[in-house]
Amino acid sequence: MFRLMSFALLCLVALAGAEPASAQAPQKLVPLRVAYDGYSMTTAPMNYAVEKGIFKKYGLDVTLVYIDGGTTLSGAVVGGSVNIAQNGYAPAAAAAVQGADMVFIGGISNQLPFQLVVKGAIKSAADLKGKKIAISRYGATSDVAATYTLKSLGLKRTDVTILQLGGEGTRTAAMLSGQIDASLEQYPRTGELEEKGFHVLADCLQIASDYPNTSYVSSRAFIAKNPDVVKHFLMGISDGIHEFRTHKEEALKSAAAFLKSKPGPALDKAYDIFTTKVYPVVPRPSIKGIALVLDELKTRVPNAARMKPEQLVDTGPIDALEKEGFFAKLN
Repeated sequence: MFRLMSFALLCLVALAGAEPASAQAPQKLVPLRVAYDGYSMTTAPMNYAVEKGIFKKYGLDVTLVYIDGGTTLSGAVVGGSVNIAQNGYAPAAAAAVQGADMVFIGGISNQLPFQLVVKGAIKSAADLKGKKIAISRYGATSDVAATYTLKSLGLKRTDVTILQLGGEGTRTAAMLSGQIDASLEQYPRTGELEEKGFHVLADCLQIASDYPNTSYVSSRAFIAKNPDVVKHFLMGISDGIHEFRTHKEEALKSAAAFLKSKPGPALDKAYDIFTTKVYPVVPRPSIKGIALVLDELKTRVPNAARMKPEQLVDTGPIDALEKEGFFAKLN
């Protein structure tokens, strides 16, 4: 009898000291396809979050997918080939007001971080008249930035020739070869061009600070079926932005590789500008900014005049996180 009781006791002790099976088993990650349309400082924190396994902390296995052009990116979200996209406010809103199942769930750049970079010989608005200016695509945020910078200089779009040349690599090559006279760029590309003798004639961070640049979007259908996934994505990207901001040396190494940019003053300046002036603590979509986007869109997409910013957002997940104190814990 004693031996039987001793054996039973030993079994109980062993079981008490053992970890539960659920604690031993690795967490099953939820696959999530997230697309972006540009190699820029607005995408660098998301890339960093994937590299450092930050999304995995929140149960997500994020695969980043590059898709060229905001309009194409919007189509990928609507079609379901990607679940969430980091997209320009302008192309996403244009799709949404025309009936696409797309909604803003967050924003990483609620400002317009473009600079009008020009040849050294161009010193004034008068010098810019008749010149060739590069943007990515018509209707893209760089196109909106062109309108703002020209207006600040007292010029109209018809005073110059605006060319859609695609990504910043193509635009930079055109600048260096002398095929164009100016381009809408962001740091660090702006800084790299400054090092080669070009200069900034107008800066949207100063003249159009309320116009938003980069958002996070998804479809209402995906959000309805996967509310926790969307919430965890926002947790992961918020944590990623925080870690990117607070670990400068590691962030710069990651950004240099991602942007195919060399470490140095231009990248340092880009990091300082974006971490202090652009990245939000709470990546909430900008209602004020969306109103500006709709106002600009209505000249090209009449239905935009009938839409309210609140109709284009779903802040449920981010509201819940704020109420739970998630963002306060990051700081």
